Amino acid sequence: MHTFNNLKPKQQEYIQRFYIGLVEEQKETPASDIEIQVEYTRAYLRYMSSKYCDMEWAPAWIVKDKSRQVGVGIYSLPEVVEFSKQAELPADDGETIIVGTSVVSA
Repeated sequence: MHTFNNLKPKQQEYIQRFYIGLVEEQKETPASDIEIQVEYTRAYLRYMSSKYCDMEWAPAWIVKDKSRQVGVGIYSLPEVVEFSKQAELPADDGETIIVGTSVVSA
């Protein structure tokens, strides 16, 4: 089973940056909640990798791992959901903190 703690430090950094990218993308296209998914397409992984992770392509440790492939060009990243539940990001107003997908007042 894939868990955040089982990843190597560089892989953990990728998941963190990917998650931050998801939060940033949500700011650009406001919706009611941040949508954290388990499965992502290769194209979306490449997009997020180039925009937020300083990589031209999706990482090989994801796209070359057959156990992560759930369909043609679709990959499982349960570590993003796991990380989102433990992540704390300050909101823009300085008084609110985003914890996972919930917003709480500081």
